[in-house]
Amino acid sequence: MSNIHDDNRRNSAPVSPEDSALADELRATLKGKPTRTGFNRNWMKEIISFAGDIARVILVLVLCVCFALAGFGSGMLLGYVSTTQPLSISDLTQTEEIQTSFVYDSQGNVIAKLTGNENVDRIYISIGDVKNTYIEEAITSIEDERFYEHSGIDIRRIGSAVLSALMNGGTATYGGSTITQQTVKLISGDDQHSTSRKVQEWFSAMSLEQELSKDEIMELYLNLAPMGNNYVGIQAAAQNYFGKNASELNLAECAFLAGLPKSPSYYNPLRESGRRNALRRMRIVLGKMYELGKISEEEYNEALNTELVFKTQQTSNSNDVISYFAEYAIHEVVVDVAESRNISMSLATTIVYNRGYHIYTTLEPDVQAVVDEAFSNRDLFQTDPSLLVNLPEKPQAGMVIINAQTGAICAMAGGYGRKTMNLGLNRATQAYRQTGSSIKPLIDYAPALELGLIVPSTVYMDQESHFDVNNPDNIWPLNSDRAYAGPMTIRRAVAQSKNTIAVAVWNDVGGDTAAWFLSQMGIDKSADGVYPAQAIGAFTTGITPLQMAGAFNTLASGGTYTEPYSYTKVYDSDGNIVLESHPASHRVFSVETCFLMSDMLEDVITSGTASNHASIITNANGEYIGTAGKTGTTDDNLDKWFCGYTPYYTAAVWYGYDNRLRQTVIPQGDRSNAIRIWYYVMSRIHDDCPSVGFPKPDTIIQMEVCSSGYFATDYCREAESTTTDFFVVGKYLTPSTDNPCPVHVAPEEEIIDGVGTEG
Repeated sequence: MSNIHDDNRRNSAPVSPEDSALADELRATLKGKPTRTGFNRNWMKEIISFAGDIARVILVLVLCVCFALAGFGSGMLLGYVSTTQPLSISDLTQTEEIQTSFVYDSQGNVIAKLTGNENVDRIYISIGDVKNTYIEEAITSIEDERFYEHSGIDIRRIGSAVLSALMNGGTATYGGSTITQQTVKLISGDDQHSTSRKVQEWFSAMSLEQELSKDEIMELYLNLAPMGNNYVGIQAAAQNYFGKNASELNLAECAFLAGLPKSPSYYNPLRESGRRNALRRMRIVLGKMYELGKISEEEYNEALNTELVFKTQQTSNSNDVISYFAEYAIHEVVVDVAESRNISMSLATTIVYNRGYHIYTTLEPDVQAVVDEAFSNRDLFQTDPSLLVNLPEKPQAGMVIINAQTGAICAMAGGYGRKTMNLGLNRATQAYRQTGSSIKPLIDYAPALELGLIVPSTVYMDQESHFDVNNPDNIWPLNSDRAYAGPMTIRRAVAQSKNTIAVAVWNDVGGDTAAWFLSQMGIDKSADGVYPAQAIGAFTTGITPLQMAGAFNTLASGGTYTEPYSYTKVYDSDGNIVLESHPASHRVFSVETCFLMSDMLEDVITSGTASNHASIITNANGEYIGTAGKTGTTDDNLDKWFCGYTPYYTAAVWYGYDNRLRQTVIPQGDRSNAIRIWYYVMSRIHDDCPSVGFPKPDTIIQMEVCSSGYFATDYCREAESTTTDFFVVGKYLTPSTDNPCPVHVAPEEEIIDGVGTEG
């Protein structure tokens, strides 16, 4: 046994190559002679081989660079991921129950309900309600066929999209985003095209997949997907396009709706061309569903031959229409919810409309009732309706009223007559129009008063001027009457709305400084640049009645600008505070400036450009209430304004035509309608207000002054050149007895034969 064991023992001694087992095997299998020399190689293969060697060298170099930058790259990646904002979706995933949200006025009365038929533009629906339809299959087939397989991002789809882009000149025929990624974008509202955003989107998508089930993600997508025409989600789309609930959709209708989110405007079913485009895409969706085995051939053919029956669009019933104020307040809540929670406007809107919120607004119902009455009064809008018969549209207006004590919006109207639709044009907040002279107190005179450049009795020359820097030879500006009155006090220039003096004062203030003051009152025109025409209300982009009311309220409040706000608190269905309004405010003008400006603007009503159509406000007992205001007209009479205030309320009115078809000049008889509307409302809402004037600070004194601007003397009185006006104690322009008028002095005495006589 031992001998056998020794014979089979493995020998570890080295063996020469020619004696190895491998060499023996090669000698046994090789037969014949070589057919060609080892160096007789084809030249094409030589080039290919050389190119391959070069490619391998480049690849090695690239890998080296990648490894060298790996630390930096991973740092960037970690930076992108660490700055990803978490998604806030608790309101939509905590319950399947849809709850009505309510909007209240300042007295606790319900002024709007938000859900169901009241707001058919977005209605939340549970995925369980549409499980019996083909909507899931249709959406996943066209948007993300591996939705139920991936973990948030689809590497194959991303790679395929890249290849598609390379093969189509840089534009992919389809995107690489999964339904989860699209849902992330719909939640966050972030759709910027950048590497950092894309990495954050991937991370958020994978996080969402960890937090929610596939059905919950699909439910979010179904309710947040844009469907065109302000409709969001399949329920709103189903009701508005087909007149049925999403749970009742057939296969063809599901395929039709599944194709809309890709480009809601291009596939807009309410336009003839859009409907044709959407029907073509529907066939593509059906083809993809059949290709993936989601439907049978029979179902595919039947759906292709199904005629879609679209709902006839009808105007909403009056009970379904939300008022201009409520609509604006809801919008402000949506904006603040989106900002506070870092979510998209679409998601914030869905939450506000469907999760049982209670929104308490600043609406004062008694004030709003008067505004509604005025905006239903044809006599205030059309003094002679027969003159408007051939015009392409009827006159319109927008009005905003602000509580001067709080800065809260207490009423608004966005158009003449009964409001007939939701989400239409609100002229109170969305009509950007040129202001004309109504801007003068804000951008010219109040800043000049604040800087100590003028007082009401300061004299300027109303004369031909050349303030147009681009055309210095032209006479500009022109007054509305195309005449000049010579020396004139600021007080009189304000009352008569002299353009020449307004621009001269603006020039003394300085364009940049004037624009700064305007921006401090909520009207930022920095994008427009600075030019003299701004002094008389000509801007690149216009200004809304809401902005004008907010700015004028700075004067009414004693110099503090408060950003106008429309709601105070928002509660969720459990009574927890979701939002609380804390409007920003800051001082712009001194109380002295506000008093002087208000006192001059009162002259506009008593003896100036508004005197024939408005009066000083009184209460129900006929007692005086301080009233200030300013008219505004554009050169071509396309826009008319009146902005004014009392110690209680500030109101701004724009009147004119929408000019959607052509520019319409306001007829002569209607050019005072902005003043008439303003006075109609303001004279009625002060009935119960105690008599009060604009508060005069102790630092304001009243003095008799010469037209020269100096302290008046008896000689000034003899020359009948004195006036009494207000001044600020201790300021440079306040006359002093130490500086009597040097213009009107005692006559010089002549000496004749030793006898003094007055010559």
